[in-house]
Amino acid sequence: MTLAIALAFGLHQLATVVWVGGMFFAHMALRPAAAESLQAPPRLQLMAGVFRRFFAWVWAAIVLLWGSGLWIFLVPLAGRAGGHVHLMMGIAAVMTCIFVFIYVLPYRGFRSAVGGGDWASAGVRLGLIRRLIGVNLVLGLITALAGAAGPHLQAV
Repeated sequence: MTLAIALAFGLHQLATVVWVGGMFFAHMALRPAAAESLQAPPRLQLMAGVFRRFFAWVWAAIVLLWGSGLWIFLVPLAGRAGGHVHLMMGIAAVMTCIFVFIYVLPYRGFRSAVGGGDWASAGVRLGLIRRLIGVNLVLGLITALAGAAGPHLQAV
C-alpha cells in the first residue's frame, strides 16, 4: 500500500470518527444531560453554541469523506469495489442530504429563534434537528460497520 492510499484511508476514517462520534456524543450524552440540568433558554443557547462549532467540523468531515472516498473508489480500487463500498457511498449520499437539509432549514431557523429569544420556536426546531441527527447517527453507525466488516465478508 502506498503512502497516498494509506493517508486517504486514514483521513477517511478520521473524518468518520469526527462526524459519527460527534453525533453519538451529542445525541446519547450531551443532549440528555442538558435536558436534565438546564431550563429551556440556557439549554437552547448551549445547543446553539454546540451546533455552531460541531457543524463546522461536519462540513470539513463531509468534504474529507467525499474527497478521500471518491479518490479511493476511483484510483486504488479502480472499479473493483465490493458491495460494502457501494452501500457506504449510498448511505453517505443520504446522510449528506440530511445534514444539508438540517443546516439550511431547521438549524437556520433554530439559530434565528434563539437569537430572538423565541424559545418555543427554537424548541420545536431543536426537536426536528434531534430526530434528523438520530437518523443520521443510525445511518452513520451502519456505514461504519459496513466499512469495517465489508472487506472481511468478501473473503468469507
